[in-house]
Amino acid sequence: MKDSFLYRLIIAGATVSAATLSISLFVYFQPNTAMAAVEKGSQLVTELASLLPWTEKKADADLDLGDSVSPGQDSAGVNSNPAEFDASQTDSDTVRELGDISELNMEYSPIPTDAIYSSMLDTSMGPMLYYCQGDRRWADYLYGGADPMKKYGCGPTAVAMLVNSFSPDAGYGVTPVDIADWAALNGGYAPQGGSYHSLIPNALSAYGIYVEGIQDRSPENVTRLLSEGWVFVALMGKGSLTENGHFVIFTGLTDTGNITIADPNRYENCLKEWDLSQLLSELKENYDSGGPLWGVRAMSGSGISP
Repeated sequence: MKDSFLYRLIIAGATVSAATLSISLFVYFQPNTAMAAVEKGSQLVTELASLLPWTEKKADADLDLGDSVSPGQDSAGVNSNPAEFDASQTDSDTVRELGDISELNMEYSPIPTDAIYSSMLDTSMGPMLYYCQGDRRWADYLYGGADPMKKYGCGPTAVAMLVNSFSPDAGYGVTPVDIADWAALNGGYAPQGGSYHSLIPNALSAYGIYVEGIQDRSPENVTRLLSEGWVFVALMGKGSLTENGHFVIFTGLTDTGNITIADPNRYENCLKEWDLSQLLSELKENYDSGGPLWGVRAMSGSGISP
């Protein structure tokens, strides 16, 4: 029995050795033919593997990972993890839907309490860091020592976006809290009402940004100025929007003839496009200090041509 097993073991070993030697010699003397055989075998394995039920699922999983905007974001660029909004992503490649005017108000606030926003927005003046008044870093900060930023802070938040990104004097790092404190010290804070309209021209001018009240608020004029590198702070508040005023920024034009905005209260609105005529028809009727529409440019000294 032992002799029979030993005999089979020797024969098997000799067979394997002979096969290995033959293959080695074949590869050495016929490398091209050998490589073609290997490639053909690899192709056959791949084709066979594609017929297996798990292959399609695995391919789909790889595609999802490869196409994701970034960790924690969905395909629209909106962060699915409310605790972190990725600053490395801009909105330039976002497929936009038309915004609903009823969602543009200061009362509507579906903001998670643990959200941090740090997304970049494209504007006519260049990239702008987005701030949200409901950001957990200052949502509960008391504007004027009394009113929480998440409800009353749209004015300081809108100004902070522009100052942080475009001020020639302040540099980076100016936050909505900084502007809220500036407003409280310089007459811009309105108790239980958010901000006086004067906050916009006064605060922007104080930080070296040119700002001018727009008298010709026709869609044609606003479109022209946006195409020339201006952005606008708009005081919304008429009709369906809100009983109180709400500051937003008109940031740029789209290829469809609509505009983009930066809404301090709701990041999702920044990823949509908006009908300019409808927005202009919803500007607040009661205003002062050059409102309800201010043209803004980074460099001072150049007024808006009539």
